[in-house]
This record gives sequence, structure tokens and C-alpha cells, in this order.
Amino acid sequence: MVHSKKALLSLLAAFTLLSSCSQHDEIDSGLAKVEKTSQDNANVKFQFITNASSSETRSTAEESDEQPTSGIENEYQVNDVRVYLYGSSSKQFVKSIPLSGIKRLPLTADGNRVIYTTDRISVPIGIYDVFVIANYGNDDNYNKVIKEKENEFLATVDSVTYHGGLIKDISKGVVMTNRASDNYGVTITENQNTTDNVIEINLERTLARIDVSTTKDVYELKKDPISETYATVKLDRYYIVNLPRYYNMFRHTAVLTSLVEPSSWSVTENFGRINDVNGYAIDPYFFRKEVDATQFTNADDYYANFYGDFNKETVAWETLTTQLSSSYSLENCMFQPAQKNGYSTGVIFNARITPKKVLDRYNNEITDEQQFPETLYYFNYKFYDSEEALDAAAANAISETSIRKFKKTAEGYRCYYKYWIRHLDNGDDTAMGVMEFGIVRNNLYDVKVNEVKGLGYDDLILIPDTPDEGETDINVILRVKPWIVRKLNITL
Repeated sequence: MVHSKKALLSLLAAFTLLSSCSQHDEIDSGLAKVEKTSQDNANVKFQFITNASSSETRSTAEESDEQPTSGIENEYQVNDVRVYLYGSSSKQFVKSIPLSGIKRLPLTADGNRVIYTTDRISVPIGIYDVFVIANYGNDDNYNKVIKEKENEFLATVDSVTYHGGLIKDISKGVVMTNRASDNYGVTITENQNTTDNVIEINLERTLARIDVSTTKDVYELKKDPISETYATVKLDRYYIVNLPRYYNMFRHTAVLTSLVEPSSWSVTENFGRINDVNGYAIDPYFFRKEVDATQFTNADDYYANFYGDFNKETVAWETLTTQLSSSYSLENCMFQPAQKNGYSTGVIFNARITPKKVLDRYNNEITDEQQFPETLYYFNYKFYDSEEALDAAAANAISETSIRKFKKTAEGYRCYYKYWIRHLDNGDDTAMGVMEFGIVRNNLYDVKVNEVKGLGYDDLILIPDTPDEGETDINVILRVKPWIVRKLNITL
């Protein structure tokens, strides 16, 4: 890969072509400041590469050989780009430069990368911190993020672009940025009048993709592998909860041992990969997600589809099948002990239950579904048609925790399951891991229901302070993958 210094050269060149000299033309170069002339410029072309390294997202994709599904063009397209130059020593704004002539090259031989090039630009020599934003729209959008100081620029939070929370339409492309530390301290010292410098910028999407599907149309429920089936469950709908409405324009990370915001952000230390030890991705709301979430009500409307407002009768359910259903989400991360139902992004599954038989108070079997009661009672792997029948069966039970009841609807009996999306599974269902639950930009989260081990509930108890760990009635195969682009037909 071409070093980030070249990327910086490309940015600087664009600046000179598009702008006349100004007070910022005395570039922070580490050399004596001199009046710039055409001999102090370098010709530069940019290459923008849309792929991702799993090791830099700290996900289970690091250890996985699973491959993403076919690339979707709108996910990697680059429509418009602007680069921002800050003096590497002064950290002061120098220029922002819109790039022109954006063209996509043929797919790389391995099918893993999509590369775009731009027209060349002329850039004054100097040492720069270079930043790139793509697919952000018109000049007003790009200009509003400019700040005089670099740390203020990197603190940019967008609360408009993806305010809806759940993103379905990406026909205009996904907002992408480079990692600040990748193109930090780029030195432009050479005059390249005849040969273009080609600068590579790795763009990462500010969104993550969530794919939801099932492995079967219908799941059989049994007490144990050799028992008879007592019911079938068809998962046919889902609903994603706790979707952030705004995001950091550039990736933020931190090493934390307490929920205390760092006093300052370092470009080189806090805008790169997530540290392997106590490392976190930081979203704009991170330090407001208190460990005690008992009273969290989403009063400031940070989350769309807030779990605490869930109403199974009125939510907009998505269709669930064995085929992938894809949507997009912003980054959502919590401090380790704050990984709670009130904050974490999760999937609520809606299912239809069909009992194999129902028992009356005399233990007679009812097998005709048309004769099943309006209210169905469940206890200890059996269904009953009345409270009297249930009471007779449960009279000697030590606990009634497994008793459930379901009202018949026009679509039969329904139940609900919840699953909280993991970013980094620590392999221990009894201990919460750092960054175990969460959504990180530029990752694919493939949520595939593998097994249903028990009945869900006719309603969901909504307690924001409930830890994410511990759901057992549903078994999900979760693959967290680097968002590498492929134009191949890959079947998981």
C-alpha cells in the first residue's frame, strides 16, 4: 500500500488548483516560511479504496474465515469528496478542497477492493494532517464542518444525515471518512512537475450493516433431543431497537477503565484502531450511558426505536425469512458494565406458535387447531385450554416461573424473543466483556437464528437496567465481518 504521505500530497495538490494563494499558503512545513510559487507545488492524484481491515475493528471477524455477501454498489460508491488540510504542528486549518473527476477503476483481481481515482491537483509543500469526507452532499454540508482548530474539527458530530435511526435507503451512497491517524503528519517536500504522486486513502463507512435471517422456515420445540415435538415456531418478523440518531464524523476510540471522558483527544492515540486492552469505540452519547440505567427513558431522543417505548401492537415490523434482510445503523457502544438493554442495539423477533396438542382439565387431548382456546396456557412443555387445567397440572410445582399464556389473534398465537447484538463475543455467557455488545462503524453484523430452544413471551418486560448477557431461549449464529467489497455470489 502507498504510504499516507502520498495521500497528503494528493490533498495538498487539490487545494492549490482550486484556490488562489491566501494567508494559509504559508504552510506549516517545519521549514522557514516563504512565499509560495508554482515551483513549490506537487502534482497529486488521489485513490480512494473502500475496504476494511478486520484487525482494526477489533471484532470476531479477526478470527473468522467467513466472507461477506456480495457487495452492494451503493455501499461503496464515492460520489463526492472533500479533503481538509490542517497544519501538522500548528493544528490550524489550512484549506478544504473539493475533488473532481472521480472515476471508478476496474475491480481488483482478488475482488476485495473497489478503487476510485480523481483528477490531479497542485499542492504546496508542507507537513499536514489530512482528512477526507465522502458522500456528504452539497458544499453547505461540507463547509459547515470546517473549524479553525483540528481538535474541534475532529469533534464534529452529525445529527441530521441519519437522524431517522434505521437506514434503508443508501442510494446516494454512505457517508465515509478516513481514519485520522492513517493520514497524519504527511510531508510534501518534493516538486513533481512531470510525475503525479498517487495517494491512497482508505475510506470507512460511518454506518454498520445489520443482516437478519433464519436458518429454517419453522423450528420444532422439544424438551430434549429424543422427546416428541410439543410445538412449532415460525419466526416471521423482526424489529431493531435502540438505533442512534447521530454520530461522530470521524472514528473516536479510547482506552478506559472507568466511565470518565478523557480530558483531551489525541489524533494519533484516539482516532485509529480499537486497543486490544480496555479499548472502546466512542459514540457521541457514550459518556452519558450511565452504568445504572434504571431511570433511563431516552428523554433527549438519542435513540430511534427506543426499547423502553416498545409496543408490539404498533411497531413497524420487518419481514423475516431465510433470506437476508439488510438495514443500516450508526455506531452504538457502551462502557463494559453499562452494556444494558436500555442502550444496546438489539433485535426483537416476532413468532407464531402452533401447539401439537392442547390438554383440558381431564387430560383429554385437543389436536384440531380450530378448537384451540382463545387463551392458551403453557407449563412444563405442555399446553392447556383453561386456568383449571393449568392449576391441576401445576398444583405440585415448586415454581410457576415457566407458566405462560398466549392470546389467540387473527394470526394465531404469537410470542416474542429478544437478542442483543454482540461486537466481540468473549465466549462467556456469565461475564460481560469489554466491547462485547455494540455496533461499530464499517462492520457487517450477520444475525442468523440457528435454533429456538424454548417458547418466547406473549409480552416483553422492559427494564432498561437489565444486563445484555443471558438470553437463552433463542440461539443465534452471529458473524461480525470486515466490510470488504466483493462482486461475487457467495452463499453462507
